Amino acid sequence: MRGDLTRRFTQIAINENVIVEASRLAETYALRGYDAVQLAAAIEANKERVSNGLSLLVLVSADTELNDAAVAEGFSVEDPNKHP
Repeated sequence: MRGDLTRRFTQIAINENVIVEASRLAETYALRGYDAVQLAAAIEANKERVSNGLSLLVLVSADTELNDAAVAEGFSVEDPNKHP
């Protein structure tokens, strides 16, 4: 299981840059705290992917407010509630 974590997922440190971005997102889109942190971490992960020549992230979330903010920030979004 631990091997899957390192091979299949990118861990993003919740550092000052992520917190500052989360604050901006929370204020801009009226997001709840952890939703803002999640989107800020996704933005950071997306930057890493793009700088390494990888495809853009797709955010998977069932939260309407988070999804709307993610789309406004340029993400593609998949809502699992829309897939029976």
